[in-house]
Amino acid sequence: MMITTVQCSCGAVEIQLTGKPVMQYFCHCDDCQAVHGKAYPMSLYPAPAVSVVRGDTVAFTLRTSPRTKCKRCGTYLFAEAPGYGVRGVNADLLPEGMFNPEFHIQCRYAAVPIQDDLPHYKGTPARFRGSDELMQW
Repeated sequence: MMITTVQCSCGAVEIQLTGKPVMQYFCHCDDCQAVHGKAYPMSLYPAPAVSVVRGDTVAFTLRTSPRTKCKRCGTYLFAEAPGYGVRGVNADLLPEGMFNPEFHIQCRYAAVPIQDDLPHYKGTPARFRGSDELMQW
């Protein structure tokens, strides 16, 4: 079983990721942009595969998704998807080369048109109970 360890910016919190992510993508929802100031690069894991092994964290909810961050430096570590049993780990914390996004979601909220070769869903893909409607930049 693959084990990956990531840390917050100050090193006070350490998180252990067990196994491989279920999927990886960018979220452009207004919550993510309000909290992170940009699209959120997300590496999605089953909740039990993401555990804080060292340090103090604090969680808060802006509108829908509880987000956990380092109590000391404020680095966002992961977000919960209520009712789905998954945690979206901040992919900016992953070792180089471990974030391989498949698509972008909630692009209707994107601050500017996105220029890459990935699919850009206006809302969410069908596998997220969405419509699969793509943005026409």
